[in-house]
Amino acid sequence: MPSMSVGERLPVVIIGAGPAGLAAALELTNAGEHCIVLESDREYVGGIARTVNYKGYRLDIGGHRFYTKIEEVSKWWHALLPDDFIEVKRASRIYYRNHFLDYPLRAWNAFSKMGLTFSVLAVLSHLYRKVRPIPNEVSFRDWVVNRFGDRLFETFFESYTEKVWGMKCTEISADWAAQRIQGLSLKDVIIRALKPDFGRKDDPAFKTLID
Repeated sequence: MPSMSVGERLPVVIIGAGPAGLAAALELTNAGEHCIVLESDREYVGGIARTVNYKGYRLDIGGHRFYTKIEEVSKWWHALLPDDFIEVKRASRIYYRNHFLDYPLRAWNAFSKMGLTFSVLAVLSHLYRKVRPIPNEVSFRDWVVNRFGDRLFETFFESYTEKVWGMKCTEISADWAAQRIQGLSLKDVIIRALKPDFGRKDDPAFKTLID
């Protein structure tokens, strides 16, 4: 390792070239700091907000949906990219057994496409974990299974999470799950499906279920 002179400052190392990492690097550079951004992807930057080219098709990994409750963050990005934000009506779907389910869930749409058998088994799986929960929640899987049951986790949470984040659900912490799915439970999902206006903006579940 090369020696350093007195007063010489080390560069700031930023792990990940997603929106947060790139924003941090820009702010630090503007403040006169030297930055090194480390990114494992050799071709793309942008994290889950990036666009990739696959066999001639351009795909948005994260849907390019920007949402924040922090006004300062929103103003920062709009000042940096004043002409690059567009507003579109959000339409999210869950693809399951050759059917597209509305998300946020809507009672009749979900019931008719998932079927009575699956719905009953999903609720029973949830009730089982209410009686016999995983005692020590360590991973993302533990946290979700305890609140939604094994069947819903394996059907909707597991493959989606692992595809988006590139990690096994057993390798992601329970704390991360609690932050990403804060205030949401199977009860909230059912109420939200039956009552579309459920979830005021000051409720934690509203952030997860926001239209």
